[in-house]
Amino acid sequence: MKKCFAVILALSLVGSVNSFAVAQKKATVSIPEGTSAYKIVDKEGNFVDLEFTYKEDEITVVVSVPNSETAPKIITVPLRKTEKTNRDNAGVDSKNDSMFMVPTDSVNHWARNDILLMNQLGLLRGYPDGTFKPEKAITRAEYAALLERVLKMTSTVPQPVATSVFMDVKPNDWFFGPVSSLVVRKNINPAIYSGRLFSPNAAIPREEIALWTAIDVPEVPSQHVKFKDESAIKYPADVKKVAAAGLLKGYPDGSFRPTGNTTRAEAATMMVRYLRMKGVIQ
Repeated sequence: MKKCFAVILALSLVGSVNSFAVAQKKATVSIPEGTSAYKIVDKEGNFVDLEFTYKEDEITVVVSVPNSETAPKIITVPLRKTEKTNRDNAGVDSKNDSMFMVPTDSVNHWARNDILLMNQLGLLRGYPDGTFKPEKAITRAEYAALLERVLKMTSTVPQPVATSVFMDVKPNDWFFGPVSSLVVRKNINPAIYSGRLFSPNAAIPREEIALWTAIDVPEVPSQHVKFKDESAIKYPADVKKVAAAGLLKGYPDGSFRPTGNTTRAEAATMMVRYLRMKGVIQ
């Protein structure tokens, strides 16, 4: 196991992307031996690149702004031998949302930047062990909570009703509020769930994600959207609407795979696309 050292970063983006300012909050992160690279993203999507070089007696941090003439800022953090410790849960301080370092299992993931941004915006969290589990299928309950948080950034979300329309969604469940609000808002249609069973912990099919999301997607021409498995799609109009908007895409073989799962990474990317479509982020 590599040695790690927890360092308190006193850097944050405040205001313009071309300037640095003293941080208002701090985050504890874990630095492996050798050199590693990260990004810090602010709530508006601005970011800086950080390069950490871990040595026996110091950590050097090089902070640079991409596509800028601003010279990189170099910070040296002296180390004391007594401070070298192993941290099993290194990664993100769950009580702090001013900064976020890429989880250990997402550093080289294709959705790395989208995961970073969603976490920085407080919309999609990692796990207590410092991982994000990007390839884990997102459940109905998780997607309901994610969609509700995203919608609150772009439109009005009603308060949840006091009673539940589903037998397996109780008022004391953590996901009751989001599910109830989305039912009132008509993102979720209870009529499609037989026996009033929502199955909140089951993976949500791709076509259901399209169905829930389509109501908030503007009408765009969708005649060009074709999938070779269209006959298997229960909600073709909603799927095509969301696909035409570029939020959900098909596979290289021309299929949509309507009953397939959506991973946490794919959900993060989809919501980043949605927020860009709505002009919340650039």
